[in-house]
Amino acid sequence: MKSDADTIRSFLLALLEHFSRTDSSPSGKVDDSDGIPSKVEQSPQTVNSSLFTSEGSPNLSEDEALSTFINSVSIEMPSISQLGELPAVQDHFQTVLKRRLQIEISQNPPLFPWESNLTDYPAELSADGPLPWMSQLRSLPLPTSLPEDILTGLLNRCQELVAETLQPGIQLVKAVETLFPDQPQAMEQIAGLVLANATVRGTATRDMEGLKAAFPDGYEGANPQQQVTLTMLAAKDILDALMLTLSRNAPSIEREWQTTEGNMKLSAQYQSGTPGEIRISAEMPQAGQLSLPSVGQTVAQNRPGELTLTLPAPAPNVIYPLEVHLAEADAMPLTFAIRWIDKE
Repeated sequence: MKSDADTIRSFLLALLEHFSRTDSSPSGKVDDSDGIPSKVEQSPQTVNSSLFTSEGSPNLSEDEALSTFINSVSIEMPSISQLGELPAVQDHFQTVLKRRLQIEISQNPPLFPWESNLTDYPAELSADGPLPWMSQLRSLPLPTSLPEDILTGLLNRCQELVAETLQPGIQLVKAVETLFPDQPQAMEQIAGLVLANATVRGTATRDMEGLKAAFPDGYEGANPQQQVTLTMLAAKDILDALMLTLSRNAPSIEREWQTTEGNMKLSAQYQSGTPGEIRISAEMPQAGQLSLPSVGQTVAQNRPGELTLTLPAPAPNVIYPLEVHLAEADAMPLTFAIRWIDKE
């Protein structure tokens, strides 16, 4: 004698197979050799028509027609006592359904709306994010680390904003506003506090020990206001690193950026003359390219070393994007901004 589990399994498998063959068969006829004998005496045409009409009642409702059809078809099934407890039946039924769905999906994988056939996609798309530049962001002076996707999004957004002429507070708000759409008032207040906590040179002075104590559970355990504060501190550092501002009092500036291939050193120096010019050089850790797209200048080399180019006659208070490319063809460039302020 079969156990309850075996009886339930056999019944459910047979039941699923019965309805699967009924659905897939063009005529609706089912072979009864699998252990589920049908007691239908009518032809397929009679069975199909019985769903909608019945002798003496030509206009049955759908519920009445379906009831008539179900009564005309019976499947031999175990008694309730053989099936066992209802929870056991449900568990086995769910298991069988899950297995059947897995088989169907493996045989006929679903497609996206734009696909006409099954397509393999690469596991990683390096062009989707500034991967070679992430080493710098992982070492930002923050009380707790930020998730990788947030850092990537901040870098992308800051590269867009650094090329725009905006007030510092507006820059910070725009850098993080898409992350916290429900915190508009908090963002404005926190942006003011972040800027107020900076020195005249723009480098944040932070009590790291005090800040670390405020984030015992890291970024994920922080409340929304604390998360806004963390992301704004990171955005402030990124914007400061990307902006190269020159003036007569500060005619030269240097930046160092950590990459996956080593450190990149970037310097810009204003050279007076008629007209004046800005000489830009980059010490590249590998083959790469340096570009000033707004003036159509590009210099490249296929080995590590120094790249130099010149920005002629820079207009005062105009921002010139400077793109740094590494050798990886799919890697997005890192965009700095150069600005000349013609005043003492």
